[in-house]
Parts: sequence; C-alpha cells; structure tokens
Amino acid sequence: MKAFLAGLVAALIIAIGSAFILQTINKPADVAYSTGGARVTHEHQN
Repeated sequence: MKAFLAGLVAALIIAIGSAFILQTINKPADVAYSTGGARVTHEHQN
C-alpha cells in the first residue's frame, strides 16, 4: 500500500511540474505564428 501511495504522489508531482513548465515555455499561437507584417486580432466579427 505504501508503494502505491508513493507512486500516486510521484505521478501527481510530475504532472503538476510538467504542466507548470510547459505553460512557461509555450507561446500563444498568435505570438508564435505571426510575423512583422501579419496582424492577428482577438476580435470576433459576425
């Protein structure tokens, strides 16, 4: 039972840590895929 709980805690720590690291490294799509001449807006036009 101790090994199972230790594995569960380790998996939780790894998941939270990797999510935090990926959030700080990744850029939003409008920043990553834009050039100086491109204009990307967040407005929705109907």
